[in-house]
Amino acid sequence: MAERALCAPPLALLLALGVSPALAASPPLPDATGPGSLPSVRAAAEAAATAERGGATEGSAAPPIRLGQFGFPVTGTPAAPAEPARAWTIRPSLSVQGVATDNLRQSANGKSGDVFTTIEPGVAISAETARLQGVLNYAPSARFHAENGDEDRLDHNFNGQALASLVPGRVYLDLRGASSVQSVTGGFAPESSAVAEERDRLQTTSFQVSPYLVQRFGDTATAQIGYAFQSVDQSGGDGALALQPGLQRGDVAQSFTAHQGYAVLRTGPDFGRLAMEGRLEATSYIGDGVLDGAYRRIGTVEARYAILRGVALLVEGGYEQQRFAGTPGIDISEPVWAVGTRLDFSESSRMTLRYGRRDGFNALSVDASLAVGGRTRVSARYGERLSSSALDAADLLSTTSLDQFGNPIDLATGLPVARPFSGSFLGTQNSLARVRSASAAIVQTWPRDIFALTVTREERSPVSVAQGGSSFAQRGTSGSFTWSHALTPATDAIAFLQYGRSSSELGGDGTTLSASLTFVHQLRERTALTLQLASSRRETAGSNETATQNYILIGLRQTF
Repeated sequence: MAERALCAPPLALLLALGVSPALAASPPLPDATGPGSLPSVRAAAEAAATAERGGATEGSAAPPIRLGQFGFPVTGTPAAPAEPARAWTIRPSLSVQGVATDNLRQSANGKSGDVFTTIEPGVAISAETARLQGVLNYAPSARFHAENGDEDRLDHNFNGQALASLVPGRVYLDLRGASSVQSVTGGFAPESSAVAEERDRLQTTSFQVSPYLVQRFGDTATAQIGYAFQSVDQSGGDGALALQPGLQRGDVAQSFTAHQGYAVLRTGPDFGRLAMEGRLEATSYIGDGVLDGAYRRIGTVEARYAILRGVALLVEGGYEQQRFAGTPGIDISEPVWAVGTRLDFSESSRMTLRYGRRDGFNALSVDASLAVGGRTRVSARYGERLSSSALDAADLLSTTSLDQFGNPIDLATGLPVARPFSGSFLGTQNSLARVRSASAAIVQTWPRDIFALTVTREERSPVSVAQGGSSFAQRGTSGSFTWSHALTPATDAIAFLQYGRSSSELGGDGTTLSASLTFVHQLRERTALTLQLASSRRETAGSNETATQNYILIGLRQTF
């Protein structure tokens, strides 16, 4: 089937069926944000029809997950695959977009229109050999303005993961990395990493390298011992001081490295209905602000017992120590526990509910992914954690996998990540916060249509502030609807509507409304033409200011 190169904001949402899509053009104005993909209506319909038959089509099956159901800290232990007919796939591409807008900086006063060109060379590399499995999607984006040369810039965008078998069945090396751009001040839709101004731009780059050893004891148990090195670097965002005077430099960017040692022992089939896992993890951070001298140490034992077919009870106990700098400093040293249940409705439908204590507070967690019939999928997630913007970037590397096109996949649900590697709905801070996040989505696929409805909610409450800095509480809720329709065998249309509300102690309340209509026409097998009309509106209640931005985008993408 010919590749389809589509372009629309809600990239992660239309991927919620677990379909491996064709390579897509980068998201539109105000910023080209790099790797991402969107399935065509026909590709998703074929996948749904195949799922009903209980099979899989090449390139359209749900992406493989490299972690087991219990989950090792970094990755599971995949069996060495048979050598495929094509072990390496390299897809270079070139995308050129022309954009005209009436309000480049989304300013409420003094609108400034402009025309700019975005040039995005890209390469998607996938490997599937006996010794190496991985995918890398890299697409740097260069932007050139006709009138506002100070807004010219180069953004680096990539997602990549690789698993190398150094000694088959025994020693592995796991490599992960991601880089993307987000807004410092926030106010943009969660499914879009749009950044309106150069001074509001924050580049976040994260890497993780983890060698580990696996030892199997027949069907009795499996042990894993490893080390992980993490690095997160955030740069830019200095100009955000002028956008929000309450921000200080320490509240914007944060960089750190971390060293983690871990050991896991998991029972095997010999234990029948009982499954147990013991885990030890110790992480030391080398960074500034709240991460100066910070560490996390935790040891837990989890037991899962299947009382009925598809119904299991979960019990967890252990002890944790955590330390973070700042005011007030965080020093946690106490037991952790959790109780819950896991429901397996089918191979593709499951739900896990937990309630317990970790990070110094009691909280509920929910992970659910349900197939309703052959055409509808419902997913939901809720959780609470101690984190910062930079820590979020590192956590995403550990809790996601990638499909063959570089799209991040949540390891708990098997679904694409509704929030990309960089979120721009809430403002960026380097303070330590208690984060409450929830999301729910429903996706329905028909032969010529895809419908997607999603709702996200996030709250951030500061618990420790870097010396000399400041912090503020913030929260936001967003809902969106997407309809993708196949007009002809070569042309798709995508309609998108999103509304969000956010509130912060610093900036007050605000609303975001965005809508777009996109047409994608396949000129040839590897060439696609994109036309997009879009409008967005941002309103701040405290200042009674409303900023409206309209634009038109024309793009051409060639895959080689």
